[in-house]
Amino acid sequence: MADDFSALDEYHKQRKQNNLAKADPAGWTQHTEYHWSRMLNGKRLDYWPSTTRFMYEGKRHRGDVMGFIRNREKERADD
Repeated sequence: MADDFSALDEYHKQRKQNNLAKADPAGWTQHTEYHWSRMLNGKRLDYWPSTTRFMYEGKRHRGDVMGFIRNREKERADD
């Protein structure tokens, strides 16, 4: 059983390292290696690239932050 948990921990560590390696820091203020932020439509967008989590307008999200940004910028341009 302990081997299963060790393998799961290693999997999560590797996944987080892969996410960090894929993340592009351009346009972000890097507070730490694991916490970035930027302004989006006059509001703060916090991003944790190792877990692909982000927070905007007090709501937590998970996934493709760049797609989220593109959608919000497009909505803003349509207004």
